[in-house]
Amino acid sequence: RSSLSSLVSLLTLIMNSIALLLLLPCWTNAFSVVSSSDIKIVGLPGGQVQSLPGMYVQTFRRWIVEDAEDANSCSSTLKIEPIKGTGLSDLPHDEGWVNPTSTNELWWPLDIKTLQVRPTLNVVFKSAIVSYVSIGLDVRVPHKGGTWRNFGMHSQPIARQMTTLHIAMEKLFHAEGFVLHTQQSIDAGEMKHEPLFESIDADATMQKLATFIGELDAFSPLAEGFHIVSFPMTNEWTDLPAPTERAASDADGTVYKIVCMATSEPFASKLLDLDEDLLTMSSTSVMELIVLRTDAGGASEFLPEPYKPLYS
Repeated sequence: RSSLSSLVSLLTLIMNSIALLLLLPCWTNAFSVVSSSDIKIVGLPGGQVQSLPGMYVQTFRRWIVEDAEDANSCSSTLKIEPIKGTGLSDLPHDEGWVNPTSTNELWWPLDIKTLQVRPTLNVVFKSAIVSYVSIGLDVRVPHKGGTWRNFGMHSQPIARQMTTLHIAMEKLFHAEGFVLHTQQSIDAGEMKHEPLFESIDADATMQKLATFIGELDAFSPLAEGFHIVSFPMTNEWTDLPAPTERAASDADGTVYKIVCMATSEPFASKLLDLDEDLLTMSSTSVMELIVLRTDAGGASEFLPEPYKPLYS
């Protein structure tokens, strides 16, 4: 009877311990779960955090600012071009283009051999006034017919976490990018993560932003409504790692994850291990993308007319 009583007590203790472990929160870093499509705004006074619906932000018109070719010209050395298909636009040159803006995925069609990227500083303007600043990624398909930014849906990503102009003006503010491999790739010998591009200081890009703001006037297309303007942080393009046969055959099509950050923290790689709350407190802008292999664009019988030169 005594032995039976001891066994029951031991079993009860084990069951209670298991129940307690199940109640404890499982610690994960901010990038180990699927990110929300909503946009978080950090770096606000008093540690406040705001949120914008991702579907709403995807309606913003988007532009990219490039250096003008004629550097000896007396006029502006910056030129602004629209990214085709972005926002709720009925401009004639947008006819047939799909909206390429994405908050958490980058689609890589099977018949696109190479995708190239470069980091940008993305600035949200409201009626020509800066609202927020974030890390960005300029994505293109190198093509004999020119650079293709809009190569379909989910081809021009934006950050899931934006910060303020005040944070972006800090001396240490810089951008870093990483490729995070899937667990299957890690098991096959890949490193947990590797650099996508080296650390790039934001000073020169912020100076370009200041020049751009100084040239805005009442006739600017940014004078009304919300816009996202991308300022490339470098002229150098980086090829995205090519999908392996193993990744391309995964059931969900996942190739790997891209994480880019604009931060005043000295080592962005350290932020990869933080949980979401600590990452928010750092006032870091974060872009987090799942790279997905998708069906060949040229195989679609519904391929819009503007894309036929790319996929033919």
